[in-house]
Amino acid sequence: MAVRSDDTNIGPDAIRRLVAENYPAIARSLLRPLLHLLSLSRAACGGDVDKFLIMLVIAIRTTEHERFSAYSQAQLLSGEVPVFPTLGTNVRSVAESTGTPKETVRRKVSELIEAGWIARVGNELRFTAVAYQDLAGVRVAIEDLAVSNFRVVADLARKRFAGSPDE
Repeated sequence: MAVRSDDTNIGPDAIRRLVAENYPAIARSLLRPLLHLLSLSRAACGGDVDKFLIMLVIAIRTTEHERFSAYSQAQLLSGEVPVFPTLGTNVRSVAESTGTPKETVRRKVSELIEAGWIARVGNELRFTAVAYQDLAGVRVAIEDLAVSNFRVVADLARKRFAGSPDE
């Protein structure tokens, strides 16, 4: 019997324990896509991992805005929405989120603005369509990481929980 992704009988704690118990057997499958994602991210940001972390914080605040999920992939890639909506973040909150010195974040944000990846609207930092387009390879790597991790964990769950009375 297959384990469905919407199966509410298997809670996150049970899944977490399952992953922890089987980590040595699945580590390679979890780490390879993560390494690929981080390598692509570093390369996309000119070798600067801190820039990617800054972009990630801003992207998270963007994806938390209710209007963001209403856009289609085509709309975001087309540039129809040149500056994305956000719940808002600023240099100080990015510095606190990443543990990066505020002055370093300020300097790197200036570089990201110059590259067209970030827009400053008032005191808010916003993700742009240019960044969304330029970081397409990174986004695909994030999608691949999600798919890979889902497959690994679903396979573990299928083996462990298939045929259990709770299913």
